[in-house]
Amino acid sequence: MASQPTPEEAADMLRNVNRRTEQARGSLRAAPTPRWLDWLFGMAIFLYGASHGFFPNSAVWGGWAFGALVVGYVVLLRTRRGSALLGQPVRIRRQAISSRFVLIARLTIAAVVAASVVMVVLDIHVPYLSTNLGAVLAIALIGFGPRLRAGLAALAGSGPRARSFFHG
Repeated sequence: MASQPTPEEAADMLRNVNRRTEQARGSLRAAPTPRWLDWLFGMAIFLYGASHGFFPNSAVWGGWAFGALVVGYVVLLRTRRGSALLGQPVRIRRQAISSRFVLIARLTIAAVVAASVVMVVLDIHVPYLSTNLGAVLAIALIGFGPRLRAGLAALAGSGPRARSFFHG
């Protein structure tokens, strides 16, 4: 049967929890993410976009390959060792994500989907659009990957529910 902790023990436990939370925040913000991962996904995004522009008949295989890469990444992120290998030892709890961040993310996704639907319905064809977008996204990811992740982590955790922020 557990006994009640003394006030000193309780204060020590709270300090330990706060210290661990700050340690997790620091590791998320300044985690040394492997640059090879930015290069890999940057090149994959560019090649996926370029396959649609230059080789439209083989674009299906590019989609399958890109999908397999994304699924492999997600599967690795779901395990502790895979997350550590990918440079993400901690992640934000879903409950701690800012509601403002969730709203902005959902609106952005809805806008992209709506623009895609409009382009398909109106049969708008822009030559090499996917190649150009792939190049821009690849350059952004390769050039600014660590800063983008740090900024997104700060935005996601800037809400009022950021008390129980991380789990490892």
